[in-house]
Amino acid sequence: MLTEPLAANFNAYANAARSAPVGENALKRVVDTGLLLCALPPALGGAGESLDVLAERARFMRENDATAAEVLWAQRLAIEALVRSPNVGLRELWLPDLLSGLRAGTVALNGPPLKGHDKGRGWLLTGRLKDVANLAWEGFSLVAPIRLGDGPPGWALLRSEEDGLSVESLLATAGQGPSNGLSTLSIQGVFFREDEWLGGPELQMHLTPVARALSGAQPHSST
Repeated sequence: MLTEPLAANFNAYANAARSAPVGENALKRVVDTGLLLCALPPALGGAGESLDVLAERARFMRENDATAAEVLWAQRLAIEALVRSPNVGLRELWLPDLLSGLRAGTVALNGPPLKGHDKGRGWLLTGRLKDVANLAWEGFSLVAPIRLGDGPPGWALLRSEEDGLSVESLLATAGQGPSNGLSTLSIQGVFFREDEWLGGPELQMHLTPVARALSGAQPHSST
């Protein structure tokens, strides 16, 4: 059951979604529902609640507002990656902006990791990430799989402002602002410092409960 403030936020969104198309961009719609705070510890700015509540609301959103559902899936999983990361400094830096929608967030859960080449004071990452959602906004943070040299795979947080990171095949959708469909990211010589490391391969396992709850909102490739 949703707490009263969350329930009021979501009910207002649900009524608008049922009655007419919503003019605001999808990221703002998701923030206004309060679902980014659902199943998140209050100590980190969340509203508590259960994953069952998150799953129910995600399914409703998918049925009534598919664009916003894809944004919810990407943004909430990026938030969860920060919450579960042992990198407290990175979490404290970026979590508030992801929760408030000042910054978009996304994850690349499938496909091969980016390759890291040691440059002494950091690493240069190369590769391509396919079928990534929520890339249309001016600034976004990406939870990406990486492999540094011959080491084990892990996860990093990359910013859209990094030199060498570009979005391919992102199209505008008439009347809805930027598209939030799936796109491919090209990573060519993006500089990575180890203080941007989110965690090892176990991080994806920690994301599994939230990923399951959001499965009803998960975007799917058309190819």
